[in-house]
Amino acid sequence: MEAYTHYGKQADVFKHLVLCEILKNEKPSIYVETNSACAMYRLEHTPEQELGIYHFLRESPLCNQLANSCYYNLENEALSNHNYYGSPALAMRLLGKTADRYYFFDIEKTSLENVSCFAEKESLENHIILRNCDSTKGVMDLLPALSKQTFIHIDPYEIDKEGIDGHTFFDLFLKASSLGMKCLLWYGFMTTDEKQKLDEYISSHLHKYAITNVLNIKLILNSIERDTIPCNPGILGSGLLASNLTEKSRLQFIELSHKLVDIYKDAKYKNHDGSLFCELQSMYLSGQPYQKSTFICRK
Repeated sequence: MEAYTHYGKQADVFKHLVLCEILKNEKPSIYVETNSACAMYRLEHTPEQELGIYHFLRESPLCNQLANSCYYNLENEALSNHNYYGSPALAMRLLGKTADRYYFFDIEKTSLENVSCFAEKESLENHIILRNCDSTKGVMDLLPALSKQTFIHIDPYEIDKEGIDGHTFFDLFLKASSLGMKCLLWYGFMTTDEKQKLDEYISSHLHKYAITNVLNIKLILNSIERDTIPCNPGILGSGLLASNLTEKSRLQFIELSHKLVDIYKDAKYKNHDGSLFCELQSMYLSGQPYQKSTFICRK
């Protein structure tokens, strides 16, 4: 179908679970996605998907909050046809016509064609705008025309890699957040050394922008190592940076992350430990010196 192969893996579960609940709460009138990939995929029962979406759907009924989540219900719906909803489908199914516009960016034309087909099925073809281009420049150019009722989902993996105009995806997150837009930025890493470098990169750049609040939560497999990769379930650690959320969304973000740690406590990936731990950082910048508090949760 196209180059993206991470659908349905554990990091997708974390990202999409949080995304769905935030969209339900925030109800943006404009939805922007920088790296949309496809709206719908065919599941294949790979070991990586077994640790990801299949484990989630199997274990979530043990937790009311997860079983009642929008993500659980939507992916159960998709699974009935052996499919997986990607983030464009989840956003369109949740927001429908209450969102005036959806902007989907991707460098893969076939991905955008998949999104277009799904939009037609949802009768949203007149609400979507597809952009087949470098999204750091494309979204940066779009920002002046967007209101504070915009939600931007930034999903690049590498947040510090410069695009064709010299901006990174983290630059985009900071700029949009400083304009008052609600943002969710996903990123990944494979070793604790790589995580530490990203932590330092994020911290060093945040002080440049007067963002009211930023929440950074990472879910990391306990099998992660300092500088070697013992296994590859898709990703060994991933983080979500969120800005300008309501208190309800912030609390749900934290609670859902902890619930995922709970249901993964006995998980296995092949012969490796598939359990998770959560690292939470709450960062505030509102005219005061940069402050950060960190909490690590292990089960």
